Amino acid sequence: MNMEPRASDSAISPSSPSFRVRYERLAIGARWHMRSLAVVFVDLLWRRLPPFLPPPLARSRSRDSYYTMALVPKVERRVHRFSSESMDFSALANEMLADPGYRDSAERDWARNQKAIAAAGYMLRPRYHEDRTFSGRRWKLPRSWFEDWQTHYVMSPIVIDATSMVDGKQVMLKDLSEASEAEEIEITQLFSSEEHRRNPKNHCIPVIEVTRLEDISKTVLVVPRMRPYNNPRFRTFGEVVAFATQIIEGLEFMHALHIAHRDCTGQNIVLDPSGMYPNSFHPVKMNRSKNFLWFAKSYTRTQRPPRYFLIDFGLSRYYDPARGAPLDHAIRGGDKSVPEFRGYPDCPPHNPFQTDIYYLGNLLRTDFIQKYVGFEWLEALVGDMCHEDPSMRPPIGVVASQFAEVSSTLTTWKLRSRLVGRKDSFIFGPYRWIRHVYRTTGYILTRTPAVPMPRDDGQPRDHNTSKVE
Repeated sequence: MNMEPRASDSAISPSSPSFRVRYERLAIGARWHMRSLAVVFVDLLWRRLPPFLPPPLARSRSRDSYYTMALVPKVERRVHRFSSESMDFSALANEMLADPGYRDSAERDWARNQKAIAAAGYMLRPRYHEDRTFSGRRWKLPRSWFEDWQTHYVMSPIVIDATSMVDGKQVMLKDLSEASEAEEIEITQLFSSEEHRRNPKNHCIPVIEVTRLEDISKTVLVVPRMRPYNNPRFRTFGEVVAFATQIIEGLEFMHALHIAHRDCTGQNIVLDPSGMYPNSFHPVKMNRSKNFLWFAKSYTRTQRPPRYFLIDFGLSRYYDPARGAPLDHAIRGGDKSVPEFRGYPDCPPHNPFQTDIYYLGNLLRTDFIQKYVGFEWLEALVGDMCHEDPSMRPPIGVVASQFAEVSSTLTTWKLRSRLVGRKDSFIFGPYRWIRHVYRTTGYILTRTPAVPMPRDDGQPRDHNTSKVE
């Protein structure tokens, strides 16, 4: 056997120059990988630190470029949520960067109307004051430290948060369009009238007032400040049962008055946070306190059962029952998957009450059945609600009775079980399970109902679906 060294062996010997070059390259690559892992770890750790600390990645980039990179996807999400038209999101972000406070056109409109709104008794956040000097500009500090840099990109451009100057309550202001102003005001005020306000099935958002800003010729709808129905996330099956029961009741209440919502999707369902967040919260960064200095104090849905509400009646219509089954032209809302809307806008007239059934069924399907495991008991009912043929969908009264029947078969063990997402991380699963067991033990010892249904007086009421296995 020939044991003589080959010419290529000298090229990879430790003393050869090429070996040292390869080693240095590997060492540099390893250092970069370690640095990337460290940055990810610190960024994850920052999410658990006090909220007034800046994100660590902001220090390694220029402030404007970092803000633009973070802003563009958020602007894109908001535009996709409220508009189907394509836009140049980079141009929109650059427009916001040109403003001293990075305010978009909708925010600048609200800022120009701030004095007229204050004259009506409502004060906008300092971000929208006309003579506001934005915090942090003098010392070039990170903008994430300051409350007045928090944009309202999570909301609709026609909605903004405010505070009542009379009693200090936090409210939301909605700029009503001239096209749907009369009908929306009439329907919204009907639900808040003395005749219907105390109806336990009335889950339409209460109206504080409808005010006319004569100086700027605008009509503003004032309602209490709410939170999205899925923020914070659901933790148990009992909490989902309470949510679905209330929303079905609310839609049943509307249909009993011969009013179709026509856009009862997840965007238009909120919860009353007064019990879960006794000290309120920031309107944009909802996990932070009202003054933006710390995390907001909160309770779970089981501890403080919230009341859910339907909002946004701009597309809602009253249909006279004397004229028979209503037929109306299609008006697409937030859910674009309605079978009878295929071929929009050339689709034939449809029954809007049957479309409401589809909206609600598709909400339960996409936000719960497809997102979490363990909802097999709900699939049959949701399948009927989302039937391709609108005439085969059950009316809301049948939906309410069938849901009460199927939820009554759930045991207390099932109702108190933790919701496990289909994409949940196996790393954090044991940690969440331990926290769930700790909370559930407290609920059992304090006899907290498994299905948190609020009473009319604000106290939780028992639910007849708690059945011991």
